[in-house]
Amino acid sequence: MNETWETINSLAKKLDSHFDKPDERPWVVQALKLQEEAGEVAQAAIGALGANPRKGHSHTWDDVTPDRRAAGRVGTAEC
Repeated sequence: MNETWETINSLAKKLDSHFDKPDERPWVVQALKLQEEAGEVAQAAIGALGANPRKGHSHTWDDVTPDRRAAGRVGTAEC
């Protein structure tokens, strides 16, 4: 468990170093980015399940994996 938190803290420091604003804005941007990526994972999973009656099976489970990986990279320097 400590290794997980070490990784999270290391990533947080890296991300913070790319943002030049001293206030809470980096955290807001990262939280919004996390929500955006989580939404993309949800959309792909719903599409793979065919759970949206209007769209049917709009995705495959192969579509879910890249979105899930992207969610794991939340808050990258592009934020």
